[in-house]
Amino acid sequence: MGCPIGMMAYGPVTQVLLGTYGWRGTTLLVGGISFHLVACAMLVRLDPSSSSPDNEQYQEVSVNDGDENQSSGEGRDCPDDKTDNSKKSCCDPDHRQNRTGMCCRNIVKAIDMALLTDVRFVLLICARCTASFTYSAWVVYMVSHGQFQGLSEIQASFLPTAFGVGNVIAKLVLPLLQQIGIKPSMTFWACFGAGIVGVSFLLDAFIRPFIGQLALTGFVGVGYGVFFQALDVMVRFLVSDDRFVSVLGWQGMFTGIAGTLGGLISGWIYEWTGGFSIVLCVFAGVTLLSIPFFVTEALYAKRKKL
Repeated sequence: MGCPIGMMAYGPVTQVLLGTYGWRGTTLLVGGISFHLVACAMLVRLDPSSSSPDNEQYQEVSVNDGDENQSSGEGRDCPDDKTDNSKKSCCDPDHRQNRTGMCCRNIVKAIDMALLTDVRFVLLICARCTASFTYSAWVVYMVSHGQFQGLSEIQASFLPTAFGVGNVIAKLVLPLLQQIGIKPSMTFWACFGAGIVGVSFLLDAFIRPFIGQLALTGFVGVGYGVFFQALDVMVRFLVSDDRFVSVLGWQGMFTGIAGTLGGLISGWIYEWTGGFSIVLCVFAGVTLLSIPFFVTEALYAKRKKL
């Protein structure tokens, strides 16, 4: 919820700062505001009630001489004598190779590369990458597109506000509908959100009035809010709790790459065409491409349960 609320205030506030302090002062102020995240993170502390009670403390364990000699003997890395048996010790190349292989297996296990063989996870990641491809580029070029369509700087600065309002509405309405008994599948909500985003992008490519652009930008925010919320629910229940961190890690890596490519390719298309109309049509097509991924994932999950 914090991202759309910040988006609502970012456009107008940044425009006011630009008119008052210029680019340099605005950048410094925005950077200072962002730096508050570091202070907030440093102030986070564990709840004392969740820590171990006072009676759970480390206790000293007595060790006799025999156990101490045995442990010290096991702790030796290499034997001192040069006998034939030493060739099979831990100093052998074979033993070192085994240790290297074990280390590699532990690394692979830690990053949980087995997730990449999960068909449902791959399909959901592909769907999220299509949305991240368009989302990151849209956030960058939203105001520029409004100015290109004939809006003033002040009018274009309110487009992020409309986007944030629509995103907040989507995030509030979807759980409310679930509470009152309207419970379609998350696949339906994700496809519905992708459809709203795709249609809004197509219309936004040709709408010039300020009210029309404001409304369509709000609908884009609604679509993304429904899309990402439904997708987060599907990903959350895809694996157990102990693998969820790995899921977030892989998801962040692939969506980060998709977002970077989205901004780069959108800039190239703008330079080639001299406008954002074709860019928005590409956005619509890429976003609608997520619908086949969602449908395939739902059919695969249903077939797997049989």
